[in-house]
Amino acid sequence: MFVLVFLLMSVLASHVHAQSEGLVGKIKIKGNKRVETSTLLYYIKTREGEPLSRNQISKDIEEIYGLGQFKDIRVETRRGLKGLEVVFIVEEIPSIGDIQLYGNKEIDDNDIYDALLFKRGEAFQEYMPSQAKEKIKSLYHERGFFLAKVDVVSKISNRNLINIHIRVIEGEKIRIKSLRFSGNKKISADKLRDQMETNQESWFSFLDESGIYKKDILKIDLLRLEAYYQDHGYLRATAQEPKIDIDKKNKEINILIPINEGSKYRVGKLTSKSDDRVSEEDILKAIQIKNGDIYSLAKVRQGILNVSDLYSERGFAFADVSPLTKINENTRTVDVSIEVERGRKTYVGEISMVGNTRTQDNVIRREFRLKEGELFDSVKLRRTKQRINNLQFFEDVKIDTSRGKEPDLIDITTTVTEKPTGSVNVGAGFSSTENLIFNAGISQNNFLGRGQRVVFSTNLSSRRTDFNLSLTDPRIFDTELSAGIDAFNRKTDYYSYKARNTGAGIRFGKSLSEHDWAGLNYNFSHTKITDVVKITSYLKNETRNTSRISPTFIRDTRDNFLNPSTGSRHVVRFGLAGLGGAKFHKMSYEGSRYWPIVGKLVGMVHGMIAWADGYADEDLPAFERYYMGGPKSLRGYTIRDVGPKDSEGNPLGGNQSLLLNLELQYPFTKGFRGFAFYDRGQLYGAGDNISSTSETWDLLDMRDSVGVGLRFMSPFGPIGFAYGLKLDQATGEESGEFHFSAGNSF
Repeated sequence: MFVLVFLLMSVLASHVHAQSEGLVGKIKIKGNKRVETSTLLYYIKTREGEPLSRNQISKDIEEIYGLGQFKDIRVETRRGLKGLEVVFIVEEIPSIGDIQLYGNKEIDDNDIYDALLFKRGEAFQEYMPSQAKEKIKSLYHERGFFLAKVDVVSKISNRNLINIHIRVIEGEKIRIKSLRFSGNKKISADKLRDQMETNQESWFSFLDESGIYKKDILKIDLLRLEAYYQDHGYLRATAQEPKIDIDKKNKEINILIPINEGSKYRVGKLTSKSDDRVSEEDILKAIQIKNGDIYSLAKVRQGILNVSDLYSERGFAFADVSPLTKINENTRTVDVSIEVERGRKTYVGEISMVGNTRTQDNVIRREFRLKEGELFDSVKLRRTKQRINNLQFFEDVKIDTSRGKEPDLIDITTTVTEKPTGSVNVGAGFSSTENLIFNAGISQNNFLGRGQRVVFSTNLSSRRTDFNLSLTDPRIFDTELSAGIDAFNRKTDYYSYKARNTGAGIRFGKSLSEHDWAGLNYNFSHTKITDVVKITSYLKNETRNTSRISPTFIRDTRDNFLNPSTGSRHVVRFGLAGLGGAKFHKMSYEGSRYWPIVGKLVGMVHGMIAWADGYADEDLPAFERYYMGGPKSLRGYTIRDVGPKDSEGNPLGGNQSLLLNLELQYPFTKGFRGFAFYDRGQLYGAGDNISSTSETWDLLDMRDSVGVGLRFMSPFGPIGFAYGLKLDQATGEESGEFHFSAGNSF
């Protein structure tokens, strides 16, 4: 630009030198099409009636150039009637006008526009069409369209706008036909493929992006392969530059990755320095590797974290744990020495909450297992996060630590993202036993941000009409005590009779320890039995009052109440009625256990045993007998299929119950789980027809089913679908049942 200014000054010199004392009579602009003349005159400081100045002309040219709209500027002067005429002759840089797309079906217009590095109104540059072509081709290649052709044409309009026309011929998608390896003698190709995001085309590739070649992803995959080898002792293994063969004729991609495995290394000497807080034995145990094991970088890294936790549990939150390794090439071993610089003891400083726009601070704070001023403990901090998550008030919970105001203090900041805890829901489902099911409700799990739960719900079908109201405060005055009240009106058709049950109850509970809880309920109900198909000593048309007291004990170590992957839940219940009305007692044990199997796959076993009977010469009332069949007990069956029956084949329920549920669960996302199951269960007791069961527990006399299902978190709470297939289908029964459920699983 400055060279051009110098040349322009030379031109000006020939016109102005002889008239350096001349006055400017008029200023003109020529050549501008898009930029308004008034805009240019605003930036030109040469004024009519003032002497012409070469310095000012130079500054004016620089100002106009600064607008970024011109590629050439010339200045000419000539004598006019009123003095010198100064003419600024400009040549505009064309701007981008319309950008038109043609032929793109597989990729949305907006995705292509986002990939382009220019937009309407920007100054046009000669390289832009070729750049756009490469960007769009790259976009298509990422989606597997390696045959895509892109043509970019630019056309200038009479307003100096360049319209860009992009035409795409997409062609067919090309997927990875084969992904092979060479040089891998110790680890199979299948295991190597399992470590990669890049994969071969499969029968379900049309559902996802599997089989698509992405250059950047493949580079990361090479690092994954090397890490996998290093985790299996091959410290010198390398994954070399892959050979990519794109066969356009056969519309396929073949990838070959050369592997240099090298030798396998094992753990040699394993040492550590103990101190007065953690012994060498505890440190070496936490490392979880021993002499002679195959050396694994992943295990060493995890071991270092375990040792850090050992010190953090004892208050040394900033302990620095370092593994010093020595590779012995002759023996193919790696000596590992654990060095620990524990630093100073740390105490809990300030505990603060961020993001809780609705939930009160104390609702979160009371879940903390740590208090300000006490010795820091990482185990308690992890448990705190579990407890806050299990409130189910938040989409996300993050707990961060940072150094406090003093060197020995560590501040804790809890950041939460609130989620809706109140809902008005209306839903419908279908059951082979209840036909159309309608449910509706109003609930607030975090009433006024205090953590209190208020629920009103109704469930309607051809077999039942339920109305329920409950109020619960899980932490009265922020203590470990809980309390609640319930009211209900339920009408149920059990086929062999109809029951209407109205009543209310009050509940109290107390946390006994970190995982243990005990409760005591009192319940009074009024039950009316009608439409009895066949009258017996324990089943007849009658009205009964029931006054019962029910103690409960729960031990729950699950990591997540909604979607557990580890831990267990044990529930022991007792019930004693007889303070007025019916006299009976009930007891049950229910247990669930979760554990990780491989990857994200989770195993679950759930079992329940229950027993009930009358006393003081009274039989167990029919409406207190156990029933089984449905989404939360024995799937694949209805209540008509299980247990004792009357002479008409209608269910009577049982006074003894056994249930076993086994599941393999896979969490596709945080709130979406698929599962396969095996169920086994039975009801035992007296009845006119017990041909499919017996009067007392019999492990060999049980019903079985297998099936699959889905559970997911909806805006109205947990929803589940399952289909169970009977393994011992009896005459007259359906082969299986479809189930719909709302609420938590076992």
